[in-house]
Amino acid sequence: MNKAIRRAFNQSHGFTLVEVMVALIIVAVTVSSLLFQIMSTINSTAYLRMQTVAHWVALNQLELVYLENSKSNRLITDQRSGTEKMAGKQWFWRIKPIKTENNNFLQVVVSVYSDEDDQESSIVSVTGLIDRYHRPL
Repeated sequence: MNKAIRRAFNQSHGFTLVEVMVALIIVAVTVSSLLFQIMSTINSTAYLRMQTVAHWVALNQLELVYLENSKSNRLITDQRSGTEKMAGKQWFWRIKPIKTENNNFLQVVVSVYSDEDDQESSIVSVTGLIDRYHRPL
């Protein structure tokens, strides 16, 4: 073989250490950003699941107020609170009646919490309106 061909073959064989280090840095940054995105998506999914179940709890309590109102045709006057177990977790709810300008209507706010001690920040709140204008069943 010609000396020139041997020299060219030996010089173009493999990567330098700097090239390998740059490639490893690029791979490390890419993988870490992908892992961050995956963890963010997992956290968001867990929060959305929790918020969905809390919304169901609030809607259940609001429907119970509607049913009670349809049987008695009376508006609730006092704040109520309690617990409900759903999706394997204990949920804490609070029903707050708010007076309106018309005495025959009442605004009802149902707030749901995941922790009994932390009732300042509800996971979800649902608002409804009850009245005195229907006939009791």
